[in-house]
Amino acid sequence: MTNAPSYRSRSDVLQDLAKALHFSPQSLEDNRKGKLSGDQFSALIGRFLVPLVVTFFVALAPFVCWGAITASAQQVPFSAGLQIFLGQLTHLGDLADTQGKFAVVYRVGSLLLCLVFAGLTAAKVSFGLYFDLLEGTVRVVEGRVIAREDQIIRPNGRDPIEKYYLDIKTDRYPVNLAAYRAIENGSMYLLYLLPRSGQLVAIEPKPE
Repeated sequence: MTNAPSYRSRSDVLQDLAKALHFSPQSLEDNRKGKLSGDQFSALIGRFLVPLVVTFFVALAPFVCWGAITASAQQVPFSAGLQIFLGQLTHLGDLADTQGKFAVVYRVGSLLLCLVFAGLTAAKVSFGLYFDLLEGTVRVVEGRVIAREDQIIRPNGRDPIEKYYLDIKTDRYPVNLAAYRAIENGSMYLLYLLPRSGQLVAIEPKPE
C-alpha cells in the first residue's frame, strides 16, 4: 500500500486527522497551549486503568476462588477459608497427605497460571502514561512526516498483520489506518505528544 500525496487543502487534512485520532478543535487548542484536554484525558485514562485492573483481579482470582471453595468445604467463614488455603500453600506436603497430590496440582497450578497471566498483563501497564495524565502537559515536535506500513507475514496463508506508523526524524509513532491515509507524505507537521510515554494525542499540518 502506498501513501502518495493527494494535495488536499490544509483544512481537509486536519479534519481527516482529527477524525482518525479522535481529537476535537478545542482539544487541539489546548494542545497548542501545552495542555492535555479533558476529553483526551478521559480517552486515555482507560489505557492505564484497564490493564491495571485486569492485573489486580487476575492475581486475586485464585485466592478468592480457593478461599471460597475451602470455606464451603470446611463450613467456615470466607476469611477463615482463605487462611486455611494460605496455610495449605505453605504446607504442601501435609495437603498431599490429607487430600492427595491432585489437590496440590490444582491449587498450585491454578495459582501459577493466574500469576503468570497477571504478570503478562502487568507488562502492559504504562506508568509513564499515568504520570503524563497526572501532569497534563503536552509537548510539540515539528518535522517532516513519512507514513509507513509494516506487514507481519503469518503462516498457513492467513492474512498478514498490518501496522501503521508516522516517522518524524528518528522517531516512530504507531497510528491507525485512517491516520496513515490522512497524512500527506513528506509534508511538515506539528505533532502533539505526552512527554514521558510518547503518546500521540494530536497532529496538524504546519501553518505556512
